[in-house]
Amino acid sequence: MHEHAKRGESDRGHGAKLGDFQSQWSQDLGEADPTLQVALLNGEIRPLLTALSSSRLFIALVAEMAGEPSSGDKSSEMSVACLRATDGRLGLLGFTGLDSLAEWNPRARPVPISAPDAAEAALDENAQALILDLAGPCATTLTLPDVVALSGRDQRERAVHLLHGLLGEMSDLVTFSQRPDSVLQLDVPDSMLERVQEIVRTNSALHSFVPAGIAMHARAREAR
Repeated sequence: MHEHAKRGESDRGHGAKLGDFQSQWSQDLGEADPTLQVALLNGEIRPLLTALSSSRLFIALVAEMAGEPSSGDKSSEMSVACLRATDGRLGLLGFTGLDSLAEWNPRARPVPISAPDAAEAALDENAQALILDLAGPCATTLTLPDVVALSGRDQRERAVHLLHGLLGEMSDLVTFSQRPDSVLQLDVPDSMLERVQEIVRTNSALHSFVPAGIAMHARAREAR
């Protein structure tokens, strides 16, 4: 999720009007939702997710310079602001209002977005968290299961994509199906069952993407 800025374009937050992104934000003054602020202050996750489900957030675009300094032909590329933890996990930054964004970085460009869409954007960035109001006053981190819940969307396709990467060549022998009860079904050759079970058991992201569960069925080797 990136945006390219024209050369010389300002990346300051006040350089763009909220209605420039989508008409639904044309009357938005950039203030935090009071209900959301109360939920953040209380710190309980379920009321917070409820408040977020109908709230607007800002994600931040920050400038990155491209081109050689000596070439005289530098351009600015805008990238979504994320924070990487020491263990390598990535968190997308979200802000409840323009004031909290400016407190973190007054030069960041705000992009208004519904909180569920911000959660989806975090997943698109392969982030494992959504970090709200990093500079305060009530900094809060939503973990991956919370981000999936906030998105309000079926994320089983993400689980299948992740499994393809984890299983490697073995994935060609696994059949994936999405059951009506929201479970992800894996049909696995019986000779591979224990290996696949171990991979699924030890990867928490898979279970975050599929809160209803992952079921496995051993498929007997076909007789020749």
